[in-house]
Amino acid sequence: MLALEVSRAMSNSISSSMHHVSILGATDYSSLVRLAKTASAKDRHASAELVDKLEKIVVVPDGQSPDGTVGIGSTVTFDVKGASRRTITLVDPDDLDAEASRISVLAPIGVALLGLRQGQSSQWVSQDGQFNDLTVVHVAERPITGFSH
Repeated sequence: MLALEVSRAMSNSISSSMHHVSILGATDYSSLVRLAKTASAKDRHASAELVDKLEKIVVVPDGQSPDGTVGIGSTVTFDVKGASRRTITLVDPDDLDAEASRISVLAPIGVALLGLRQGQSSQWVSQDGQFNDLTVVHVAERPITGFSH
């Protein structure tokens, strides 16, 4: 079934409005689908947010996503409207370390950032129920990750 989901998503055409869509490579997409399934037992809300994001993502073959696309292992700098600039690294939930700015891909801000590129914006709801707007300023080149849920 996972192969069918990836295949369906890969068949989505990437139009000239690609600048406004979120994009992920096939491996990241597959890993995140598996993570969403396993996370649903622990945190249904976080899993539902991730599933919602994945349903809107355009999946491309590995190595064909535009440079600077936020994915698993990305270090991203972004501005939060009305707040300061932040730099975080998106990681597997098991590697979460807020003090080191290593934020889970399941966190609302992590889900909001997935698939974005420099100049793109998104919104997320914080734990206090506030809507927050962010704009990606920079995405550092990602290391090869061993993420495989």
